[in-house]
Amino acid sequence: MTTTNLKERVQPSQIDDPEIAQVMQIIEERACEGLRIKDILEATGLPRRTLERKFQKLANSSLHYEILSRQAARARHLLRTTHLKLADVAEQSGFKTVAHLCVTMQRHFQKTPNEIRKESEPHYNYVKRIS
Repeated sequence: MTTTNLKERVQPSQIDDPEIAQVMQIIEERACEGLRIKDILEATGLPRRTLERKFQKLANSSLHYEILSRQAARARHLLRTTHLKLADVAEQSGFKTVAHLCVTMQRHFQKTPNEIRKESEPHYNYVKRIS
């Protein structure tokens, strides 16, 4: 399965529908805390299929993709700006495993976490950990 780069994000302020704007805000605030679609459904009270259709139409993305995108963006930020181990980056970004982090980064950015980290070396005083 091939996934393209991150889609252009629609911001909550660009959405006229208050329910979908609320969903986008929830994702923005909680994606890296283990947010599940079930949690969003409970917060909105909408049936799953209704919410998925509205979200796809107005946000041009699926709920799942939007959550993963937020997690991937957080992981990329941590990889570029910290010396955290991959397990810690995964945990702080909302991924259950390092493997899921690695697959998601490859699908969203076409790069491994280590490639993303190395790209930041000229811009960040990165010192490799001695293992």
